[in-house]
Amino acid sequence: MKMLKALFFAGSIILASAVVDAAQVIKLKSNAESTARDQNDERDYTALVQEVFAPITDELRLTNEQKFRIVAIVTGAVIKAEPMMNKLDALDDQLNQAALYDPVDEGRIRQLSAQEAEVMGQIVAMKAQAKASMYQLLTPQQRALVAEQFRNRPVAEGSLGAISN
Repeated sequence: MKMLKALFFAGSIILASAVVDAAQVIKLKSNAESTARDQNDERDYTALVQEVFAPITDELRLTNEQKFRIVAIVTGAVIKAEPMMNKLDALDDQLNQAALYDPVDEGRIRQLSAQEAEVMGQIVAMKAQAKASMYQLLTPQQRALVAEQFRNRPVAEGSLGAISN
């Protein structure tokens, strides 16, 4: 479970840098400052998209619209997952505390474990839906490249980067 949290947290950090820049209030700036900010935003989005389809992102030749929609899908998934991650953390804390009681309340431990498993299942399903949404954005040629790269590798290696299982 810690590995799942760590992977999701890492993806969230990558995405957070892109989201924070996009969510800032736009102020009038000189053309030089505006150009520099646009270049930074583009690098953040590019890094996110690179991570999603690594190592074949360059081969896909994604359009700007595809990149934008991928960023939107990942952003939506992270926002949707945040409350679930918080709930998962709270359940994990309760489970750790329940394990320290003497005598151990086996029923409570089973109950908390079941709740934690349910939340984890929701997170996995949400990530799978996000992957499917991104896959649907691809052209048939791009899908063939993705299928060749990810479906022919062992499950442990085959992931869609920032939102891997």
